Amino acid sequence: MLTRCAKCLYWSNHPLGITFDSSGVCSGCLVHEEKNQLDWVQRKIELKKIFESRSGQSNYDCVIPVSGGQDSFFTVHYAINELGLNPLLVNFNRNFNSKEGIRNLSILRSVFDADYRQFTIGLTLAKSIISCTLSNLGSLNWLWIAGQTSLPVRIAIDLEIPFVLWGAHQGLEQVGMYSHLENVEMSRRYRQEHDLMGFDEERILDFNPNFTNDDLSPIRYPSDLELHRSEVRGIYLGNFVRWDPTFQHEQMNRLYGYGSRNNVRAFWPYDNPDCPVYFGLNDILKQAKYGYSKATDQLTREIRHGRISRTVALKLEKKFLSQRPEGISEFARWMGVSEKTINLLLLQHAGDFSSSVLAGDWIDRPFQDALRNRFRGLFSNSTFLDSDYQNIGKGI
Repeated sequence: MLTRCAKCLYWSNHPLGITFDSSGVCSGCLVHEEKNQLDWVQRKIELKKIFESRSGQSNYDCVIPVSGGQDSFFTVHYAINELGLNPLLVNFNRNFNSKEGIRNLSILRSVFDADYRQFTIGLTLAKSIISCTLSNLGSLNWLWIAGQTSLPVRIAIDLEIPFVLWGAHQGLEQVGMYSHLENVEMSRRYRQEHDLMGFDEERILDFNPNFTNDDLSPIRYPSDLELHRSEVRGIYLGNFVRWDPTFQHEQMNRLYGYGSRNNVRAFWPYDNPDCPVYFGLNDILKQAKYGYSKATDQLTREIRHGRISRTVALKLEKKFLSQRPEGISEFARWMGVSEKTINLLLLQHAGDFSSSVLAGDWIDRPFQDALRNRFRGLFSNSTFLDSDYQNIGKGI
């Protein structure tokens, strides 16, 4: 039986794993209390010592993964202006980008004047992988996550850069998987089990016999031997800074003009403005599988930081969950399929939470029989272009 945190909005079925104390408060809320107890000045000193321990090993102090959204702006800002580092910025292009995301990435590259590298996987292959993970995992972003978590590490190894500086640790921030004091670092295991839903590049090969090792080489994570020889370390900035995405996004907006993207299913417009379907198909798939959405994540964050009450948050969550997702028809056109195919995917992954998803009038019920199909071969190399589905580079 599902239970819900007595303090925030998370359920016991959270995909990252969650526990509750005797009062019904979740592990995420309990670990969050560390933010009010730790000496963050001392934590910053400890972080500086980590970077100083391998200073001068390379032309760059660290690699920072960047995008047109999430925590890129703050991480780069903090690394340069607070820590005095010389980072190499690295972007794995998701192949479809919103105009807000492209603008944000352009501003980031301009105002920080740091060296930058980008990799763009071929569009046909990208669509094939996306169709595969949509069909089998109900994941729209698996390809981007796989690339964005492997490319920075591979570049760090190739250029002998000692550190990769990530933003927040999702498992710590959401469900209290670790304490801040554990200084947890990036690992292959966390990437596979949580970031990639238990399916790394090797297991994706099992889904489609037409994929080859060469196809997936651009997103392949370095081997254990490569990691051991290089001694590259993945540091999470969120372990050393009082992490607060709402405050940080607003600060980056004031300082640099970081842009937002309004959406009817979002409580705050600053999260993930670079992806035109993050609060559309991606969000409704999350709701279908787990019964909650990105708005739940945002409202939980606001509760924990004391900016909203749980009572008000519950009312707002209900409102956001009932909103029709935007951008599904545009994404279907980009992929070269009908909206009915997308509806089938939603039905396939609805599971125990079908009532929360199927209530929407966008679901085409007569097509439920086709759920036996695995959707392979349905996605074509569409030539559809829209301002929110632009590629922004090729090569590295």
